[in-house]
Amino acid sequence: MRANGDKHFFSVLVATDRKTLTSISLPPECPHHQNSKVVRDGLYGLPGAKRQRYRCYPEDPAQEHSFVPPLSRKAVQVGVEDCPTCDELLSPHRGTLTAARHTPWDLATYALALNDLSQGQSYARTSLAMRERRGEVFEHLTADHGFALADLPAAGRSGSVVAQEGAKAWHLAADLVEQYAPLLLETRLAPVRHREETQRRANDELRERDPGAALAAPLVFVLDELPVKVRRDRSQRHDQWYILAAIELRWTPGPTPMDYPRHENRIRLLRAYPTADATAWRLVLGELDVRPDFIVADCGSAITSAINSHYGPGVVPHIPSLFHIHRNIRDGIKDLPGTTRQVQGREALVPELAKHLDLLTRDELLTRTVEDWSAWWDDLIAAVAAVPAPLERLLNQRPIYEPKLAAALPLLRTHPHLPASNAAIENRFRATLDPFLTNRKQLYRNLARLNFLLDLATARDQGAFRDLDKVAKLIRDGNEAASGWAPTPRALTDTQPPATPTAAGGRRAPYSSLYNPLLVPALAKSRNLPAPAAPALADAQQHGATP
Repeated sequence: MRANGDKHFFSVLVATDRKTLTSISLPPECPHHQNSKVVRDGLYGLPGAKRQRYRCYPEDPAQEHSFVPPLSRKAVQVGVEDCPTCDELLSPHRGTLTAARHTPWDLATYALALNDLSQGQSYARTSLAMRERRGEVFEHLTADHGFALADLPAAGRSGSVVAQEGAKAWHLAADLVEQYAPLLLETRLAPVRHREETQRRANDELRERDPGAALAAPLVFVLDELPVKVRRDRSQRHDQWYILAAIELRWTPGPTPMDYPRHENRIRLLRAYPTADATAWRLVLGELDVRPDFIVADCGSAITSAINSHYGPGVVPHIPSLFHIHRNIRDGIKDLPGTTRQVQGREALVPELAKHLDLLTRDELLTRTVEDWSAWWDDLIAAVAAVPAPLERLLNQRPIYEPKLAAALPLLRTHPHLPASNAAIENRFRATLDPFLTNRKQLYRNLARLNFLLDLATARDQGAFRDLDKVAKLIRDGNEAASGWAPTPRALTDTQPPATPTAAGGRRAPYSSLYNPLLVPALAKSRNLPAPAAPALADAQQHGATP
């Protein structure tokens, strides 16, 4: 209210404790003595990163002591420093908040670094950016070489100054992944699990009343895998590991009651494992911690065996991906002599075979019966035999694909809003992972740390980094609850065996948990997962290969 009696509204900044921020904010309370007098008591810390210390004067003078809050603040000189956000003088008790005890980094730096890591930026690059944000620019990069952060070459380029500094500093960002990825992911997945549990109960109640009822919002997971092949030495020998992905479908009602429900895709879980067998997939299903109504995936025997072993045979229907079926059949036919021709410089199937494969679409299949689907295979085999071309591969593919799709056709008719392919989802999650793998896939060694990094990518897809202030608050709340201490870093290490010479006189390659296939059954045993049933078909057949 003005002096003349006029009233008006205005905005003020509010702290996390809901107190109005001013240039004369009160000092923090002593954690041990309530209602005591607290005053500033000098500074501590390294030059350029001085922190504010406080002194407590309780009612009993004998208990007088100095203290620092669980998360200290940068020292502010009264009447000099101003805040670029509110354009006012900073209170001496409102300096930049540190992220944890015994660390020079502030909360904003942690939030920005985790945001960069969730988008696939390398450990080394993120660590150098943290140092740049702190204002301590390396003299040999700036004063001696005139580099700015935007002008620096990629960290990891052989012989560059940045590569040398990145090799020393990469652990700064790696520690953040290990410390805070679980916190960020769990915060985002807690409401997701609640929604899934609620939907699970609702769908079960509906099925109890009407076993054949269609589900408007079924729990659906789309499964896919990404093989990562790397060359670990200068020879031509390649090693391989896998990223197993589970994508969830989130349903929303259509624009009108007559429209089908619509869905959006979100990454639910990403896991790196040395193998992609049934046991590895069971580890993924175990972490999802909810029974879905449907699973959409390719026809690989590993996924099929994992679904039947984890939930029971036939409990969770498997919708085979039409995209993979079409691709595998087409690729198998194109490898046969006489089945292709050159069209504008490109190899294409002959018209009679291409026209027959064009019928393998969702819309066409839903107009056909199971007998029509069987007749489609008869006609395809007859068309390939008329070329003539060998039939062995088609005869091996038919017992894999025909019964799976025949079992899925009634489900697709009763649930027309269900996806019948994971092609679009596969493209999306591979695009998400591309920054994490390009020029970096050969550098990953530690299985647990890599999975924490993938948790950051999952948290980002779930919306964790839409507001970096909320990310900073999560870190602050977690560390303050632990009296200012951050989670323990560098607990994830691969213990190395004693160095022993090889037969050729060299040294053995360092042990890497990411390449140890024995870890998969060991993890299954530690999580009390029973051994999966033996698959009916060899893993080599999952892409239509001849056994």
